This record gives sequence, structure tokens and C-alpha cells, in this order.
Amino acid sequence: MVLLLRVFLIGLIVYLLVRPFIAFRRVVNEQDRVDHRSGKDKKISKDTGEYIEYEEIKD
Repeated sequence: MVLLLRVFLIGLIVYLLVRPFIAFRRVVNEQDRVDHRSGKDKKISKDTGEYIEYEEIKD
């Protein structure tokens, strides 16, 4: 009986430690999917924008 209680408590501790990592991976994967989809929807020409060339100034 004591052995069963120990196994249950150890399993509960492992579950409580692993659960946040699984939730974090799920959130990261959902954000990647949203970012990936939004990149395909936007069609921006390569001519859009401005290129600025910086020069170093010697003191």
C-alpha cells in the first residue's frame, strides 16, 4: 500500500513538472504557425523600402 502511494506521488510530481514545458511548446508552435501563415499572405514588392548606406566617421 505504501509502495502504491509512493508511485502515485512520484508520478504526480513528474506530471506537474512536465506539464508547463508541454504547454510552452504548444504556445510556441501556435505562434510559429500564425507567423508562418501571415508571411504568405503579405505580398510586398522587393522595390518597396529604402536602402541606406552608412559610412564610418573617423575622429
